[in-house]
Amino acid sequence: MLLARTDPTLSAGKSVFKQVIVWQDSVEPTVPIERISAALRDDDIERFRPLLPVGYQATAAAYQSAIERIQAKTLSTHYTEGIEFFQNEFVPFLKKSLVQLSGWDLHDYVAYAAGSDVDFMTHIIEAVAAENRVCLFPGDWYGFLVGASRQENIQWDINSQGAMACLCIPSVRNGHLTPDMFEFLERADTCLLNINLYPTLGEAERYAVASTLKPILSKSILSVSFSRGFGLTASQLGIILIHRDHPLRKRFDTQWRWFSYYFNAIAAQAYMALDLVELKRVDQERRQWVHHWLQERELPIVESGSYYIKSFRPQGAIPEKLAPLVRENILRLCFKPPQN
Repeated sequence: MLLARTDPTLSAGKSVFKQVIVWQDSVEPTVPIERISAALRDDDIERFRPLLPVGYQATAAAYQSAIERIQAKTLSTHYTEGIEFFQNEFVPFLKKSLVQLSGWDLHDYVAYAAGSDVDFMTHIIEAVAAENRVCLFPGDWYGFLVGASRQENIQWDINSQGAMACLCIPSVRNGHLTPDMFEFLERADTCLLNINLYPTLGEAERYAVASTLKPILSKSILSVSFSRGFGLTASQLGIILIHRDHPLRKRFDTQWRWFSYYFNAIAAQAYMALDLVELKRVDQERRQWVHHWLQERELPIVESGSYYIKSFRPQGAIPEKLAPLVRENILRLCFKPPQN
């Protein structure tokens, strides 16, 4: 487990990560490259390279339920009654479900929508990078960078003082939130947190990560990735939650309210129809599948973090066939457990 327990003897003013026991070496264990090579056939390499979602039958059923709710009147009133539905029904539902997953207090957070989470985050990063630095944690999500046109101010740099820090929760570098990642966020002026694989964490770790992030929530923009944690990929929805007093909310409220008129009603209805208990059950089965895969191939079993990603520090020269899996001297396996 990455985050194990709180030490009550430590003062509240100290860094949150000093109040938990962390086994840093277990997050990215060192493994002889020969053992990794033996675990992967040549035709496995591309399958383990991209971080792709694995669908849920419960999500497909939720989409089907959402489609049945669309009537001619729904289409005619999307920008009137539809936006009222978004603010008065969907947003409270979303907040309640996120509170159940995290324990966060989101009462003072305002929601905005856009076409997808990638669209919205690209807009935010573009706007900030026009005047200031945007820092990305080395080895985390390349998508923070790829959509931006002003890339000179977007840097893979842990020195985030005075900048906006962007990070996936948990990081797609290794499926965890580590102490150095939290300190990266803590140093920054503002943060953009992509809540992506977070629902796939085990329950105890999920709450521990949420508790760790509480001190920086008010300076953060929370972008909910419905495609990763919930499998809502076919018709996507971009939502951010931001504290009502956040300076970027005050600056971009007009633009973000305009974006929100074009929210994806099908995806919103699908999320509200989603059986989250069933998703947790499937996630547990997939977590066990990854455990057995690692065990059978005599690779280190990293129980903590998201089952989607397991990362290793390879010892020895990297064969050409494994080079596509390596970034920042970390060899990352992105798992796609079977549908059934």
